[in-house]
Amino acid sequence: MLALGAFVLAGCGGGGGGGGGNSGLSLSVSPLNVAVSATTAQPAPSASVQASVSGQQQSQQVYLAGKYSTNGIQSVSLGGSTSPVTVTITFKSPASLGAGTYTDTLQLSGCYDQACTQQVTNSPQTVSIQYTVTGSVVQLTALSPSSAVATGAAFTLTATGSNFTAQSVVQWNGSARSTTYVSATQLTAQIMAADIAAPGTASVNVLDPVNGPSNPLTFTIQPAMLTLNTLSPTSVAVGGPGFMLTVLGAGFSSSSIVQWNGAARPTTYVTTNELIAQIAAADIAAVGSASITVQDSTSAVGTTAPQTLTIVPVSKDATAFQMNPAHTGAVTFASVSFPASPTWSVDVGGTPSYAVIANGKVYVTVAIAGGSSQLLALDQATGATAWGPVVLSGAANAAYDSQTLFVISAPFSTAATIEALDPSSGQLLWSALLTGTFGYSSAVTAADGVVFSAGYAFDQKTGATVWQIGAAGGDSTPAVTADGMYLTYPCTTIDYRPATGETIWSNNTGCSGGGGGTPVVANQLLYAPNGFGTYNGSIFNAETGALAGSYVSDNPGAFTASTGYFLQSGTLRGVTLSNNTVIWSFAGDGMLVTSPIAVNQYVLVGSSSGNLYALDGATGSQVWQVTLGAGLPPGAGWGAGLPLSGLAAGDGLLVVPNGTKVTAYTLSTNP
Repeated sequence: MLALGAFVLAGCGGGGGGGGGNSGLSLSVSPLNVAVSATTAQPAPSASVQASVSGQQQSQQVYLAGKYSTNGIQSVSLGGSTSPVTVTITFKSPASLGAGTYTDTLQLSGCYDQACTQQVTNSPQTVSIQYTVTGSVVQLTALSPSSAVATGAAFTLTATGSNFTAQSVVQWNGSARSTTYVSATQLTAQIMAADIAAPGTASVNVLDPVNGPSNPLTFTIQPAMLTLNTLSPTSVAVGGPGFMLTVLGAGFSSSSIVQWNGAARPTTYVTTNELIAQIAAADIAAVGSASITVQDSTSAVGTTAPQTLTIVPVSKDATAFQMNPAHTGAVTFASVSFPASPTWSVDVGGTPSYAVIANGKVYVTVAIAGGSSQLLALDQATGATAWGPVVLSGAANAAYDSQTLFVISAPFSTAATIEALDPSSGQLLWSALLTGTFGYSSAVTAADGVVFSAGYAFDQKTGATVWQIGAAGGDSTPAVTADGMYLTYPCTTIDYRPATGETIWSNNTGCSGGGGGTPVVANQLLYAPNGFGTYNGSIFNAETGALAGSYVSDNPGAFTASTGYFLQSGTLRGVTLSNNTVIWSFAGDGMLVTSPIAVNQYVLVGSSSGNLYALDGATGSQVWQVTLGAGLPPGAGWGAGLPLSGLAAGDGLLVVPNGTKVTAYTLSTNP
């Protein structure tokens, strides 16, 4: 038996009389019999009795003392300071006791003094207590699975037991999860990825509104094994700038280090599934490959199995708008000479787009009557039709990467579609709908296994959505580099991580509105047409988003390592990039309209009158001119719709859209 302790009762009651033992006070306790019950799955119960003293004088102090057994009782406490008072009995956890009947007594005495040497009448009084613990009606006997790896995907949990009903609900750490009743002995529940985001344990039980809660079982969330799954990019062009390598896997921690051929690189921990590593330009100075691993001293694995990053020669193909995913409008061949006549010229029966030049073919989309388009594959050497035309619904443009041709077609009033085709045969490989789009005008850009259009990213092999974001609209064709995907809208420029769609940086100058333009990334600078109504815009550091200046241009320019070429109010100007100084200007016939392109040391531009010029890039001196039978279409300036058009040079061939014709000139027989 344990002493309960002394408590003060400051009651107000009737009657006169003096203090001490002559006061005639009497103790009353109710009830004198207490019975409680619980199942082993329930929390510890409690009960209470009331203690009062009669005959008490105004403000007379009376003390309450007690003692109790502890077969089922955990503790006893007193509440209140005036008669009557509540004596609360807290019982032990049913699960700790197990099924059975536990009897106790609680003895209470009213006392005139704190030491309880003098007791009031009817003291002590004894309360008989019976505590019955039964096994849970609902029993949970097994979980399948009973464990999972942290940071894993959502999954279905199977709970096995007895006395389940259609109203039974599986609880995860006390919170209900979506539950399906299978039978009286089985339930299934949907467990979210967030439930297993971190290593640890979870308490799982079944709650039934009729039969009460079940016993709990423990679900174990194991630490993820250190694993390297994918890289972005998986290949880069030799001689390029340094870049941020995205490493995706599992089990990463703040101690994880990305290694390049076994040597540590500066690493940023993003999540348990993502790391970012800084790769230097010196790392990709030569063609070859690098072994990428992740090392973590806190992991039992230590170092992951490697993934390979390939360093490839600079492409000679023209694979996107302005010839490459970054839209620089520049290519370098082994040598260049300008011919006196075209290699071939083909009437395609409508307005041709820019050309994709790859795989021994020239691919063009052609706008035809009624708002539809056609896709044609022409032989690079002869201009003969290799396959097609493939009829497309709506305006269209194409891109090429990894031996696959991609084309977007965008009807004005229905959703746009991206299709992947075999470039050799035109056979459809997959098709993906850009749900919710209409009047869409973003061309496609394909790079490193992903095909992009505005806020959409699809896996090149399967067409599965890699990610999708709430981009402002479809008027900006993405510029893509090894570590950035860039979009530009009125006063807004955003850099997204290509592998995940995470925002790396963004810039907004306060305005909003429709339209947009296609950005260009050159020499680690982003040329963003982020104004309103014109292609003029801001220059940003492509990696950090820091403002680096501004530019003026009618449409996307062309860029070499030191010089930018911009069409400004119909005049082509060469600009030294280091100090933004105009070094020459060229007006041509006064009707220049195309975006310029740079081929080796030359820059080419066309006019709406049908003239095509080649200039010395250093001096602006004219070195070549041809006149085509029809005007060249204007470059893709602010708010340009599909199909985007322009000059293209790839695989030694210059391809020029003019009127309804596509005309090719051979600039290099050994590009």
